Amino acid sequence: MTSLHFSDRVELPIYYLSAKKIVKFLLTIIFFLIVLNLIERIYISWFNINHESQIVSYYFNFDQEFNLPSLYSALALGFSSYLLSIIAVIKKGTKSSYARYWKTLAFIFLYLGIDEACSIHELLNPIVRKATNAQGFFYFAWVIPAFFLLAIFLLIFRKFIFHLPIQTRTLFVLAGFIYVGGALGMELIGGYIADNLGYNRIYGIVSSIEEILEMLGIVIFIYGLLTYIQSQINELHFSLSFQAPIKKINQRTKVS
Repeated sequence: MTSLHFSDRVELPIYYLSAKKIVKFLLTIIFFLIVLNLIERIYISWFNINHESQIVSYYFNFDQEFNLPSLYSALALGFSSYLLSIIAVIKKGTKSSYARYWKTLAFIFLYLGIDEACSIHELLNPIVRKATNAQGFFYFAWVIPAFFLLAIFLLIFRKFIFHLPIQTRTLFVLAGFIYVGGALGMELIGGYIADNLGYNRIYGIVSSIEEILEMLGIVIFIYGLLTYIQSQINELHFSLSFQAPIKKINQRTKVS
């Protein structure tokens, strides 16, 4: 039998991506998720079916967890974290004083992605609700500590935000406004409806708007990150190595 032998380095195809192409791809996914969610809503309303027992609702309902919309949102947040980590590395290489801010943002968005996938924040609802007797707009009581953390974030990152180029700052602020407006603003409205009227069709519409705003906010944020990276460097190369760096190999040799 003959075996294939490759050189020490294999060149893979080069893909030329732009911020607009990536955003267009993400918006296309969001469009199809919205269409599927609308189909799910019409299906449940038309046949007057309990959505909790239906597979179509489980996979496409924006208010459900562990389904396709939540998977997309988690991946989008994770992608944002990855882009932030790239910027953090670039800034560290240039010895920028704001490198640690980019790194902190990368960890924050990594947590947000994990939270979106696992719905960690929902665990706070019974705890905070019991401690504060939250009702009405604060029926989903996790928003109370969320507002507190948001205020701390803005206080710590205010200088970082104002040092950004005007285009990047505008995109970041717009993305944050839309994302927070969906995640917290619409959650307040949804909480009031759920507490006073129950989980009815109006609540379903509000929850859908909430998720759509979150998705669009992250897309704008990703576009801001991509354009910022493009303004810093012309090309970005990735490599995958299955060998330890030469320095580590030499150190192991000396120890042995």
